[in-house]
Amino acid sequence: MDIQMTQTLMATVELMNTTLDTAPDSWRDHLQAIRTTTDDFELADTTPDEERRRWQIPLISVFQRVAFADADNGPIPDIADWCLRQLLTLLHVYPSDVEILDCKSQLHLNESSLTFTVIGRNWLLRAQQPLASIAQAENDSSSGDPSTFGEPDAITRTISETERRLYDADYVEARRLLVQAADYLKRAVDAALAEARLTETLLSTAAKAFRSLDNVMSARDINGDSRANERYPEHNT
Repeated sequence: MDIQMTQTLMATVELMNTTLDTAPDSWRDHLQAIRTTTDDFELADTTPDEERRRWQIPLISVFQRVAFADADNGPIPDIADWCLRQLLTLLHVYPSDVEILDCKSQLHLNESSLTFTVIGRNWLLRAQQPLASIAQAENDSSSGDPSTFGEPDAITRTISETERRLYDADYVEARRLLVQAADYLKRAVDAALAEARLTETLLSTAAKAFRSLDNVMSARDINGDSRANERYPEHNT
């Protein structure tokens, strides 16, 4: 991609990001433009290149923002997968780089969307669909007969039902995705700490991933520990 094409593409990406800030529901309007790029373009970097990296991360971040704009109902699969492929390619080139793991943009795009850990966030957002299904199922279950609430037999049944659900498809899928999210977000936090660049947004995102993972694991696996709070306590402002 030559300089002129890169500049044109990034002007479009910056405009897209600004539009999403003011009109989040407009994400569908950007699908065709994004697919014009993702259908024919793949990163093939094998060595570090600072000039290329400055536009690669904002590009992927904004495309990923669109791919997961309606995460509770699932991502846009082709765009989400494209983003993950590009990020994994870059991670091989920059294995401990906070610009990749923490996605700190050099182009002054929206701070809140670009300071997330893009790889970990990709997995975390993928988990939102099974997590939403789990929440709905738990809500339906809790709306049963209120007259038995608190009774020993009812409590025993509730615990047994909760343990059984851990093997349901949504729980299994959520765990698979959240393990990936937690792993990449931990790497991002560690890299940011090493460079004294840890942000509250990154810390909060990591905590969310670990809490969500704990919520879909059995008490035996967690061993009574809140790993999210131990590793990445959220700051209260």
